[in-house]
Amino acid sequence: MNHSSLIADHRAEPGAPLAATDLAILRELSADARISNKDLAERVGLAPSTCSGRVSALRRRGVIKGFHADIDWEALGLTVFGMVSVRMTPVGRAAIASVIARLLDVPETLEVFQVSGERDLLVHIAASNPRGLHTFIEEHLSDTTIAHTQTSLVFGHHRG
Repeated sequence: MNHSSLIADHRAEPGAPLAATDLAILRELSADARISNKDLAERVGLAPSTCSGRVSALRRRGVIKGFHADIDWEALGLTVFGMVSVRMTPVGRAAIASVIARLLDVPETLEVFQVSGERDLLVHIAASNPRGLHTFIEEHLSDTTIAHTQTSLVFGHHRG
């Protein structure tokens, strides 16, 4: 996923702004997180040791949260994907952080989004078959903290 035109310092507070070089590093890493430090340094016009130090500083500041592999779940046999919208009970809303943590501990959970509107959460899940999707919902989304769920099958996932 490359959103290089979105990578700019949008923060309203002026404290410790990101330098143009840091933004260039972020743009390159967003295009290819596996780029070698040597190649990254070349692309942004820094010495490799300086570049490595800047990447480390961006990680310490929390600007770079991690590096991730883009897994083809279907290649692993997970061919059924669901997006489950969840409306919590009032008690559930008070404990939403623990509900999210519990869902993220389940292997089938790909992502959990906390959202506004009629629903409180969107849970993106993967399963090897429709029964697996159904089992996930029965086992992990059927308790007193959850008022309602609605499941949509995902036919395609597209990124910019």
